[in-house]
Amino acid sequence: MSTTTLLGDAAGELEVAFGTGATAARALAPGRCTLVGEHVDYVGGRVLAMAVDLHVAVAARVSADGVFRLSSRGRRVQRTDPAPAGDAGDRAFATVVALRRAGVDVPPVEVGVAADLPEGAGLASSAAVIAATADALLGLTSARLSAGEFAEAVLTAERDIVGVPCGPLDPQTIVFAHPGAALLLDCAAGSRTTVTWPWSDVLVCVCDTGEQHDVGGAGYAARRRETERALALLGVSTCQDVGLADVEAAALPAVEGRRARHAVAESRRAQAAAKCLQEGDAASLGALMSESHVSLRDLLDVSTPALEAVVGAARAVPGCHGARLVGAGFGGAAIALVERAAVARCRTAMAAAVGAGEDATWVVQPSPGVALLSHCIGPDAALC
Repeated sequence: MSTTTLLGDAAGELEVAFGTGATAARALAPGRCTLVGEHVDYVGGRVLAMAVDLHVAVAARVSADGVFRLSSRGRRVQRTDPAPAGDAGDRAFATVVALRRAGVDVPPVEVGVAADLPEGAGLASSAAVIAATADALLGLTSARLSAGEFAEAVLTAERDIVGVPCGPLDPQTIVFAHPGAALLLDCAAGSRTTVTWPWSDVLVCVCDTGEQHDVGGAGYAARRRETERALALLGVSTCQDVGLADVEAAALPAVEGRRARHAVAESRRAQAAAKCLQEGDAASLGALMSESHVSLRDLLDVSTPALEAVVGAARAVPGCHGARLVGAGFGGAAIALVERAAVARCRTAMAAAVGAGEDATWVVQPSPGVALLSHCIGPDAALC
């Protein structure tokens, strides 16, 4: 779907749900696809990720009667308080609170949401809703933030206001990504390195298993607590501060030992994966992606039978270099690194593994983040 159509759908969602009203500001945000580096951003690890050409679109206008309203995928919410209430409006309205904390005078608003980014699939749909809403609200109020301030507001909305125990991966990728490139994030140093996607004939396929993943749920929160506890037992603050030999020598309790081994190795895999991109080595990148999946399954315990079926089906296709679950796990989607000539076969095999049609699969490309899409985010030295 074109971004123009998607923006029109968001405006249409708003008018169909709540009638005509004041002029709406419209904005887009992409999804995020982690290539290697899952479940390490919240412990200061390295992550290789890209924004993708699947988006959330938002249309926002001032509410004439001071009531907050939202319509998204047929769900309608209205309330007088933007604080989280456990409904479909939580992320959009948390954005109002976050921007107010950042000094932006946001009035009560009505919001329409449309998307071709699948919801609950591990591609950062929640952060994309927040980022698109934030950009629309900046347009509505004629306010500006630097890209860094914008990313921080997105993280504040999801982590501090909605209460999802997430790290900086999603907002950093969604905001700072460049077209035709991945980002290597160092979540300890707070740095970003743009790494060009070197191939026209190697693509990323995505398949949604239909199991909504666990972002912000009990499983995700438990994995974070266990990993943080492991690092505390090791006496370090980030997973980059310790090696695998140190983890083995520490004789940690069984669960904490597995979590630590995943975090330490996964962060190093992300650095190696970035080198594969720089060297144009698709086979080695695919192997690292597959290693990442095994670690997420065996050391972090976040895979499911459906994810295993999709990953196994992809890897069995000649021309697939590697495959892994993407996002928090416990459901959601899997991705595969595939030669262009094998894409159709890979999509068919992945979908068939969970009894889905090919409308549950996508081919995604590295795409620009909100900082390049928006007219409301001011200059940021980190972009130069």
